[in-house]
Amino acid sequence: MGSWASSKVVTSKSWAVLKENRYLLAFPVVGFGLGLIPLAVVGLPAVYFFATNHNWIGAALAIVTLFAVQALSVLVQGGLVAAVDTELSGEDSSFGHGMSRAFAHTGPLIAWSAIVTVVTALISLVRGNGQGNVVGVLLRNILAAAADVMWNLITFFVVPFIVLEGQTPIQAIKSSASLFKARWGQQIAGGIRIGVLIGLLLILPALALIAIGVVLVLAGSTAALASGIPLIVIGVIALLVGVVISSAMRTVFAVALYRYAKDGALSAGFTAQELQDAVRVKA
Repeated sequence: MGSWASSKVVTSKSWAVLKENRYLLAFPVVGFGLGLIPLAVVGLPAVYFFATNHNWIGAALAIVTLFAVQALSVLVQGGLVAAVDTELSGEDSSFGHGMSRAFAHTGPLIAWSAIVTVVTALISLVRGNGQGNVVGVLLRNILAAAADVMWNLITFFVVPFIVLEGQTPIQAIKSSASLFKARWGQQIAGGIRIGVLIGLLLILPALALIAIGVVLVLAGSTAALASGIPLIVIGVIALLVGVVISSAMRTVFAVALYRYAKDGALSAGFTAQELQDAVRVKA
């Protein structure tokens, strides 16, 4: 199958799991809500220090914010992985059951969050601030984008290995990379074919509504404001819905793909060919 057809299949089958177990959507919703706390408590002061040219303080607070948001997100993701694995095994789970399994691995999940924070900061340093000659900026962005894609790919199974196998973050990184190599070889081109349909149906239209709303608000007239503000609100809500659904579906698919790559197990209605084709490889 082509990229579009493959993405459509895995997206629809992951969505079917969510429709059957709607409580799974609570995980990304709770994760998003918890992430707002460090953004408000530490992130806003970071913005203030940047604005007042206290860049070192601002940078330190920004890193703390990134780590705190990441830690909360990973902990909730661990709960979702546990719940999805239980459901795909044919047993019943719940939000509390999933989170209790995640809390049993709090230390490794927090350590993994720290690693992600460091790698994210390093990739940001490679990308730079956009200043300099055009060629240099372009090369840095290409290098940073390639590093980001490959990092996300080889660590795709890290949280399942931590939560489901009880591994440490370093062990999980090695296991995740080895699993990809064993199942798909060394010709991985990068990318997991999941969520494109949600992006086209919800996220891109939401961004378009926000952009149109901002343009209308900036126009300044009363009629423009009356039209622009509702568009921004609708766009933001649609964007959040899209992100929540996409995040949940990606985790559902990650667990299904993990079970297939590790043990050859098929679940959630996926065929071996669909799961094998989900990872893009070089021709």
